[in-house]
Amino acid sequence: MSMSNPQKLIEKIDDLPTLPRTVLKITELVNDPKSSAQDLARIITDDQVLTARLLKLVNSSFYGFPQRISTVTGAIVLLGFDAIRSLLLTTSVFDLFANRSRQKKQDQERFWDHSLGCAVGAKVIGNYLRHDKIEELFVSGLLHDIGKIVEMMFLPDEFANIVAAVNNENILMTTAENKVLGYNHAEVGKLLVEKWNLPVKLVQVIAHHHQPRNAGNFALEAAIVHLADIFCRALNIGYGGDNKIPPLDKPAWERLKIESSAIDTIMATMLREYRDIAAFIA
Repeated sequence: MSMSNPQKLIEKIDDLPTLPRTVLKITELVNDPKSSAQDLARIITDDQVLTARLLKLVNSSFYGFPQRISTVTGAIVLLGFDAIRSLLLTTSVFDLFANRSRQKKQDQERFWDHSLGCAVGAKVIGNYLRHDKIEELFVSGLLHDIGKIVEMMFLPDEFANIVAAVNNENILMTTAENKVLGYNHAEVGKLLVEKWNLPVKLVQVIAHHHQPRNAGNFALEAAIVHLADIFCRALNIGYGGDNKIPPLDKPAWERLKIESSAIDTIMATMLREYRDIAAFIA
């Protein structure tokens, strides 16, 4: 069966791991208006690894709280439910796709660095625009290229051909993916986050981060991730899979209404915040 057959892709997606039960339960609680900080803390503290990571991150320079935070409940009260979900989803997704082969591990880490940079960039741009769902932007940026990790892990031969096409023809990865597979990482990522039952906003932003105008009601959020991706590449944070900067979507840029004079400050903030959080995600 040809790999360009969507059914073959679905079969591959069906083989993918699912998010840890704890993270899914946390997502349920975050979405339940009746949940309290204590309810959420009870779930997190049942998982020693998540507890340790959360306290390590919340005490990092990325947040810069003056006092040391020693309890999960304290972290939840200070950061809010959405931020907690973002942090735990971030570390869990990194674990999910951890690869033990040294070469693949290095390649994945470069992709993750790019994804983390894009997450931070989406947060910084969101703050500049006074967007009210900063944590959703962070997660969207983090997962925007997860389809590339899926291709690397589950379609290794095809992925090698994609990399060869990128290097030999000096083309964008999306162009190479479409040539080799007949689809690209945005479509793969969309299927994966749908499988994980993540919010429709996240699905649309991941699916359309290269053409934000196609994201319907979420075109603004897709435009933010689109621009964060471009800034991330311009700053050489991680590796997006090719040596080119994707073209800036003009309607997306016009929608964002960012002053040209603010670009340098946004990019400098991105770099500083990326370095802060990258040191603590391990």
